[in-house]
Amino acid sequence: MVTPSTWEIVSLLLDVAHITFIILLASAVLGLLLGAVLTMINVKNIPVLKQITVVISSFTRSVPIIIQLFIVYYALPPLLGNFGINVTSMSATVAAILALTLYHGGYLTEVLRAAYKAVDKGQHEAADSLGYTPTKKFFRIILPQTVPVALPGWGNALIHLIHDTSLVFALGVADIMGRAELIAASSFGMNQVQVFLIVAAIYIVVTFLSDGMVRLFEKKTQKFKLDSGLKAKRVA
Repeated sequence: MVTPSTWEIVSLLLDVAHITFIILLASAVLGLLLGAVLTMINVKNIPVLKQITVVISSFTRSVPIIIQLFIVYYALPPLLGNFGINVTSMSATVAAILALTLYHGGYLTEVLRAAYKAVDKGQHEAADSLGYTPTKKFFRIILPQTVPVALPGWGNALIHLIHDTSLVFALGVADIMGRAELIAASSFGMNQVQVFLIVAAIYIVVTFLSDGMVRLFEKKTQKFKLDSGLKAKRVA
């Protein structure tokens, strides 16, 4: 039995890193879009749909993500099959993206709703009184002030999402953690400490870069927040 060297382990893990990054990127983007849609339904008090958003948000924030992964992968296909929707061929990777999207979107619903509510109501009323269209008011007054407030919460949600991608190997996804399990098992666990320390280092780097990206966005959006605040004062 030959135990792989540190660089061989790193190489083996990086060979499948793209799978982890695809799942992370897809879940982050789709989750943000879902969270935005659910937030708009919530703040607009759309009957029935608002109650659905509350259920989704409560479920995703209350149920451990590992259980959500199993539900989507194992329970969702037969459930949809009862309605004539055949998704039995859904791959583990697609199921992981779907589950993480629902989880991330449900979490962000509360983050975005709180950020939207943080904008002073007087600015809505003043913009309306001056004849701003809903679209113009949203993009020129509301959105630039909502984004800086939401960014810290979104950054935390993104870090949680990065950590949660490490669980998709439980569905059989051949990602970084899945490969790490195979490497450790191939040596009967003799190098598992080394393997998982390397995995930890990879996640630290990804988390550090993501946190840096969010902080950069925060600095960039402060200018837009100031500009929109000046516009809002002129509107008021």
